Amino acid sequence: MADAKEDVKDAVKDVLDSRREFTLETPENEILHFYIANPTGEDIRKADWQYSKIFNQAIVDGFLTHSQMFDLLKEKEIITDDYNDQLETNRITLGAELFKLENLMENATEEEKEFSAREVARLRDELFQLNQRINGPMANTCENLAEDARTDYLTSRIIQQKDKTRYWDTFDDYKYEENTALAVKSRFEVMLWMQGLESDFLENTPEQAMLREIAQDRLNRAIKEEADRSKAEADAIIEVPEEKEAPAAPEAAEEAPVEELALPEKPKKKRTGRPKGSKNKALTKVKPKAKPKAKSKAKPKPQKDE
Repeated sequence: MADAKEDVKDAVKDVLDSRREFTLETPENEILHFYIANPTGEDIRKADWQYSKIFNQAIVDGFLTHSQMFDLLKEKEIITDDYNDQLETNRITLGAELFKLENLMENATEEEKEFSAREVARLRDELFQLNQRINGPMANTCENLAEDARTDYLTSRIIQQKDKTRYWDTFDDYKYEENTALAVKSRFEVMLWMQGLESDFLENTPEQAMLREIAQDRLNRAIKEEADRSKAEADAIIEVPEEKEAPAAPEAAEEAPVEELALPEKPKKKRTGRPKGSKNKALTKVKPKAKPKAKSKAKPKPQKDE
């Protein structure tokens, strides 16, 4: 009973837990759970201090500011009027296609939905490529380097384990983390959290949601068609009919009794063998009579002399 109450308490705590959760899969296929907690006032002050320190250090080291880099890109004709026009046209077209996608009629065909979704995805990718022409150089400005330092410090302070303890005790522990995948994943999740974006925001864009819906509908149809085909094949199998028993022959009418023919008596066999009363005699062999011995003439005994 006590264990059940503890489980209920844990479940309530999980519901009331306002921390943002994200997971990381290890090479051993183990799922690790981490949480993003709200930073304290001290965490924010120290993060701002990191921003100022890195910004000043970047100025000393000769890095360009955001405005200086923008002017340099224009001077090198990386940013031109044609580029700006192309960028603006893409943004307007993307907005129009998004509006069209989100307001498709319910009776729109699947082909129309797919075409609209793929068009939005193409325009979004094109916009990303256009932005990368300036985002790459801008990443090395003083402002961006300082912002990265602030994000790193906050990441080291607000990533927690399930028991609400910090995963990294110090900022240096985060900077020298051997698990690079965990450090990068944590930083990315904190960046999204700061911008108010969900971890799977790229998968939940309108075009991706529409394409996922279309793919699911096609999968369901394929499964149903396969099931119908299998059922039709099963119904088409000719069952071997059971052998029917032959109808019983009608009972024959009672036949008139047949008179038995008088057959001649067979002659009795003559008995062979010994006659009655000769049982013991037959078992006794008759011995032949012995021949009488011839009387031998007695020789006269010699007389003794007196």
